Amino acid sequence: MSGKRLSATGTGDSLFVAPFPPEYAPMLEKLADFIGGCDLRMTNLETNLSDFELFGNAYSGGTWLNTRRKYLDDLVRFGFNFYGNANNHAMDYSHAGLLSTIAELDSRKLAHAGTGLSLEEAAAPAVLRSADGVTSAVFAVDASMNDASRAGRATKMLPARPGVNYLRHNTVGKVTPEELEQLRAIAKKTRLNFVREQSIATGYMTPDKPGVFHFGQQVFTTDPDAVETTCNAKDKKRLIDAIREAKSRYDYVFVMIHCHDSDWVRVENPPAYYREFAHAAIDAGVSAIFGGGCHRLRGVEIYRNAPIFYSLGDFIYQGPKVEILPADFMEKYDVDIFATAQEALWARSRGDKVGLHCNKLNYQTFLPRIEYEDGAMTSFKLLPVYLNFDRKDDLNGLPAAAEGKEAEEILAVLDGLSEPFGTRLKMEKGFLVLA
Repeated sequence: MSGKRLSATGTGDSLFVAPFPPEYAPMLEKLADFIGGCDLRMTNLETNLSDFELFGNAYSGGTWLNTRRKYLDDLVRFGFNFYGNANNHAMDYSHAGLLSTIAELDSRKLAHAGTGLSLEEAAAPAVLRSADGVTSAVFAVDASMNDASRAGRATKMLPARPGVNYLRHNTVGKVTPEELEQLRAIAKKTRLNFVREQSIATGYMTPDKPGVFHFGQQVFTTDPDAVETTCNAKDKKRLIDAIREAKSRYDYVFVMIHCHDSDWVRVENPPAYYREFAHAAIDAGVSAIFGGGCHRLRGVEIYRNAPIFYSLGDFIYQGPKVEILPADFMEKYDVDIFATAQEALWARSRGDKVGLHCNKLNYQTFLPRIEYEDGAMTSFKLLPVYLNFDRKDDLNGLPAAAEGKEAEEILAVLDGLSEPFGTRLKMEKGFLVLA
């Protein structure tokens, strides 16, 4: 590969459910100019696309998210040419909602990845070609899905299952031998493991290995060197093999990953399995990883000259503007099932006192511009972006280029989160750059 230049940008979660007000146009145009200057322009589509003709699933990603099809016109104005679909809201309106979203993107000829009619479709990358003919393969992976959201393969006798491209992980808690015995005693006294023990006795589950114990659904070990979270080996191999295959065929490969999990210390810290997968993906040929899911910024790591954005937070956050919610949501928060979505959301937020919309950290993000030549990163800069947290009108939750105090706050937050990964940032001509 010689002289193959590419510029790329990507966002965190575009959780948009309402049309943009006319007064937002100048802010949008400024960001669209920046986004449009890149060859590859990616965002995570954190909603379904339908006109509410579908039933809500029995579970959701936290809030049942759906956006009317015509509202997609507003998101398209930013100029994105790739939409990641693999996230925990992809099945909020069951398989019909997932298929409706795919159909709407396809009807508009918008490239997307991460969901499909089968695991093969969901796991396939979107392939984009720049004006100069440089090719990029983009994968989307969901690491925080409900198990029922996973796409499946067909057999000779049964059709495939629609769903998301996924990465599962294993979790283990570390305890001393004395603590493990205490857990065994508690489980015995409360009969917590009765069903599991019966399943083992009848061959439906395998016994625990020495030094390992299931306490209900949680696994504990006495191994002091155990890693608390690790990738599911089969999922990791499937994804890495697909990345290697794409790298052999296309000039660049990128991964968008959706991850809500943390290290159980603070939400801004990615779990060990996420870092394990990110490093393996870059070892296999990925040029950058664009993360989201936790609604907050996470640190930036430069691994083998490839950036890992563990989370870009929210690019759009219109959670308080959800239009319609199913009876399941109302019942969960003891609201009449015929109440409005706004009444139900008010109940969940305990009178607008708690929730993602109450924390400014969920309204800070950035737009990267990464430039490459001959496969290597040659330029790295980040445009700080603020989601109008202080506005109490329809501009709240919509992104704008950050300046002054807001830009400095984003620098301080991101620099502090990135330092543990050996990355330091500074402000230079309105952009965050490597210090």
